[in-house]
Amino acid sequence: MSGIKVGDWVRVQREYRHDPGQLDGATGTVVALDPEDSAYPFEVRIHGRPHADWVHSVEHIEPNADTSRETLVTRARELLTGTDHTGADVVAMAHFLAGGDDETAPR
Repeated sequence: MSGIKVGDWVRVQREYRHDPGQLDGATGTVVALDPEDSAYPFEVRIHGRPHADWVHSVEHIEPNADTSRETLVTRARELLTGTDHTGADVVAMAHFLAGGDDETAPR
């Protein structure tokens, strides 16, 4: 299982085996593993979600990766460049990048 263990900080690469999912790219902590399940072997608690989710694949990231507010807002601005967005959209995107729920992400 690629050396991932309970307690690791990870980024979800694929929520589902064959299709993209809303958790793709979200970060969180591995809370359980099921090496017998080839479809959803990783249970990850995503920051801001009320429960953990089983996902298909994850990648290990360093817990000290730069997720400061300044970095998240800068990245949100970059992602929204060329769109008709407001300051609230930038804040919502930064929240989403931090692993927040999808409900507040800009549409």
